[in-house]
Amino acid sequence: MAMLIVAAVATLVAGAMWQQNALMRETASEAAHAQARWLIRGAIDWAGVILREDARTSSVDHQGEPWAVPLADTRLNENDGRAPAYIAGLIRDEQARFNLRNLASSAHSTAPRDLEAFTRLLGALGLNTALAEPVARRMQEALAAAAARKPAPALASVDEALRVEGLDGPALERLREFVTVLPERTAVNANTAAAEVLAAQVPGLGVSDARRIAAARDSAYFRDTGEVRARLAQAGVPANDAELAVATRYFSVEGVVTYGNARLHARALLKREGVGAPQMLALRELE
Repeated sequence: MAMLIVAAVATLVAGAMWQQNALMRETASEAAHAQARWLIRGAIDWAGVILREDARTSSVDHQGEPWAVPLADTRLNENDGRAPAYIAGLIRDEQARFNLRNLASSAHSTAPRDLEAFTRLLGALGLNTALAEPVARRMQEALAAAAARKPAPALASVDEALRVEGLDGPALERLREFVTVLPERTAVNANTAAAEVLAAQVPGLGVSDARRIAAARDSAYFRDTGEVRARLAQAGVPANDAELAVATRYFSVEGVVTYGNARLHARALLKREGVGAPQMLALRELE
């Protein structure tokens, strides 16, 4: 009987200790994730400082500027008795991509010129051009939902906006890097756009000519839209109707933070107006 009692007590004590250890591990994990979230917010704030300083010193945005240099995996602390913290990240020009919001001129109509541009982009990427109209209709539905003050999931992310029949798997992966969804119509930044996006935005411009223009631009960026149109004219392409720019208002900041056993990957959308501090419009944790 005494041995049974001792065994029962030992079992209960072991169970209590296991639960306590599990609770401690869970608490430590939550604390690490909370710290990682603070570090991500700090990184986004720092990216905003970089973009604000860039706006103060330059009216043109191009790939040779400090904001365009990615941050390699960097340790943030040394010998402070805390868990090691690392951060890596980059700032992207969202106006270097085709803005799917441009497809819908309103909740009830499609923008024909932009639909043609998106069709050209699909063709340049080797994708089914018939997918352009379903994506445009999805953007109209999103605007209608927003106008009715309902949730608008199609505007939440590129993946949601491209959730149409026939566009999945490899096709979605191929297209994702060339499109974005922004809150309003935007012009394409000719200083940062990929050749495929330039060719789509400018009627009559082939991808091969766009690649040559992009290569020259990366050596000597466009200082204004007049220079862009002059360069296109040299290629024999009039671009009076193309929505092009050399400066950007919308940027995304993507960061990965590792703190102890916690790892957090997040992306934020920032809007920069003038020389003021950029406004964070959205923040999403990624898998």
